[in-house]
Amino acid sequence: MPLPLFCLMTALPALQAPAPKPEAQAVLDAARAKAKSVMAARAAHMQAGKNTKDFRGDCSRELAELGARLDTERRPEVRQALLVSKLFHLQLAKLDPPPPFLDVVRKEVPPTAAAWSLDPGLLTARAEADPAGWGAYVAAARTGHPDAALRRTLLFDHFLARLEAGDRPGWEAAFQAIQVQFPGSPLVERAQSFLDAEAKTGPGRPAPAFSLPALGQPATTYTLDSFRGRYLLIDFWATWCPDCRAEMPNLHAAWAKFQARPLDILSLSFDRRVEHIAPYRAQAATPMPWKHAFIEGGFQSPLAEAYGVKGIPKALLIGPDGKILASGADLRGAKLEQTLEKFLGK
Repeated sequence: MPLPLFCLMTALPALQAPAPKPEAQAVLDAARAKAKSVMAARAAHMQAGKNTKDFRGDCSRELAELGARLDTERRPEVRQALLVSKLFHLQLAKLDPPPPFLDVVRKEVPPTAAAWSLDPGLLTARAEADPAGWGAYVAAARTGHPDAALRRTLLFDHFLARLEAGDRPGWEAAFQAIQVQFPGSPLVERAQSFLDAEAKTGPGRPAPAFSLPALGQPATTYTLDSFRGRYLLIDFWATWCPDCRAEMPNLHAAWAKFQARPLDILSLSFDRRVEHIAPYRAQAATPMPWKHAFIEGGFQSPLAEAYGVKGIPKALLIGPDGKILASGADLRGAKLEQTLEKFLGK
């Protein structure tokens, strides 16, 4: 649930982030050093032509050491650094944090703890994964943390989340808060760019024209006119995108239910290499038995510009007349089937 408008619009006082104690700082510095080595390994993985979805940082030694230290460490600030560092290493290794561990983090690490400056994205991830358990906690960090850079990141992440959810009061309040708290900063311009991008594909607008070679069928070309008279669900995605993969069961269920109706699904891949798509579709759970195209250049492509694609997954439902009927949260999760039923019937 978004914070009240008056709360978000109140400018924060000029807070100074206190420096962590040397022992805690050493823990955070070690985590940052590990992140650099993991990112270097990830870059090498990509240069070898491999898919980033298959990359995991090797943090087994660090996680064991952090666990051992937590068993004996009693100083609160050092424990906070150790707990946040452990959460950070779990993220680097793409491992889900155990719920009991998250309970300890929430209990021992205040929302305003200096340790969170290690990576504000840790808090955003918690708010997305468990809004009920972490929403208020992350909101407290977003409004009261002494590190302005952390507040700025959390506020922008909150703005994007509310925009994606189609929560107009929520994103408007967050956007106003960005303008009030960080006037004249590049963050204001960046937030505006996301609003401008969303406006390109709002319901009621004509869908931008396109001409794309069908994946694996170079003699076939998909254009917007190819789908005139039918409903078209466009799905911008990539195999490397965790949220895209999480939506696949919903897409497959929708296809199974509506494939006999006047509906086409066109998945437009933003993968870095076209050859990454086939192995994913070869899995029994994700055949994606509908239409596909590969978008050369991904986010830098003319198509991404025309459709305002700044993040994926992004889905759009286009009507038989070529006008956009729905987008965003209305085509995610359980709402996908509900939205399709609205237009195609049960």
